[in-house]
Amino acid sequence: MRIAILGSAAMSVPPSHQGGTEWIAYYQAKGLAGLGHKITLVSFKGSLPGDYKLIEIGYTYEAKTSADIDEIESSRALRTENVRLAETMGKLAELISDYDLILNNMRGEAVFLPLAKFLGKPLVNVMHLPLFPELANIFKIYNTNIITISNNQRKKFPDLNYLSTVYNCVDTEKYVYNPRPKADYLLMMGTIGRHKNQGAAVRIAKKLGMKLILAGKIRDKEYFEELKKDIDGEQIQWFGELDFGKKVALYQNAKAFLFPIVWEEPFGLVMIEAMACGTPVVAFGNGAIPEVIVNGKTGFVIENNSEEEMAEAVRKIDTIKRQDSRNHVMENFTVEKMVKGYEAALAEIIT
Repeated sequence: MRIAILGSAAMSVPPSHQGGTEWIAYYQAKGLAGLGHKITLVSFKGSLPGDYKLIEIGYTYEAKTSADIDEIESSRALRTENVRLAETMGKLAELISDYDLILNNMRGEAVFLPLAKFLGKPLVNVMHLPLFPELANIFKIYNTNIITISNNQRKKFPDLNYLSTVYNCVDTEKYVYNPRPKADYLLMMGTIGRHKNQGAAVRIAKKLGMKLILAGKIRDKEYFEELKKDIDGEQIQWFGELDFGKKVALYQNAKAFLFPIVWEEPFGLVMIEAMACGTPVVAFGNGAIPEVIVNGKTGFVIENNSEEEMAEAVRKIDTIKRQDSRNHVMENFTVEKMVKGYEAALAEIIT
C-alpha cells in the first residue's frame, strides 16, 4: 500500500517530551514501512526520519515574550495551527501521485474531508479525541472511514462509518518491566487539567498518608493554582513535564498509578505505559478505562467516581501481581499488534 500518514501539526513525531498521538503516528509510519508499505509521513518540523518519506511542515516565530501572543490575541495558537493544517493540505495536493490513501492523526480533521474528496483519495481518520455532534455530522456527509482507539468512542454516535478499533500501543523494549520497585509512592502522570482530576489523586494520597508524584505539563493554569496549595514538595510533589528516561523510571518504581479521570477518556496511553513497567493502575471507570484495565488483575476499575473506593483499592494493591500487568500489555498493546491492526484495516480500503 502507498499511504500518506498525517502525523501532527503541533509537535514533532515522535515528540521530544510529553505527547501521545505523536508516538502513535511514529509507530504507524515506522511499523507500516517495516512491513513493506510505501509511507509518506507529513508532520511538524523536527520529526524523526526513517524508512519513509518525511515531509516537514511548520515555521516558528520566536516572540519576545509569551505576552506578545497570549495577552494580545488569545486565538493566535488556533490560527497558527490552522496555518500548519493548510501547509499539510498543500503537501497532499503536491504529492498526489505518491499515495493511494490518507491516514490522518491530526486534530482539525474536518478540514481534510473536502480536500480528500476533491483529490479522489480515500481518507481514514483515527479518532484520538472524542467525537462531538458537529464532527459526527460532517463525517456522515462525507461517509468518512473512521478508526477508533476504543469501542467506547462509538457509543454516542453508533451509525458512523467505523472501519475498525485499533488500540494504542507502547514500546515494551523502552518501557522495561520492573518486578521490584525501589520506592513506595503513588504516581499520576498527564496534562494538568480539571478533567484529569489530579485533585482526587492528591486527596486520596493524603487520606492514605502516602507520597504522591504528579507529572505533566500545565494546560489549565487556574486548576494548577488550586492544586499548588497541597504540593508541599515532600508528600505531594509535582515534577512538570519530564524527559523520557525520568518518566520511565517513575513508572517502574511506583507502587500504583492513579487515574481518577472524570471525562470520557478515549484510551489513556499512560495506563499501558505504567502496566508495561509492571505498575498496576487504579482508575475511575470512565470512557475506555474498562477496555484497558482488567479489573482485579492488572489494577482496579472504580465505578461512580468514588474516591473512597479508590482509596480502598490502593490499600489492597499488593494483591495485584506486577507480572500480570506486564503480560496484559504484551498480549494486547504492543507496537506489532497495533501496526498489524492498522494494516488489516487499511487493506479493506485498498482492496
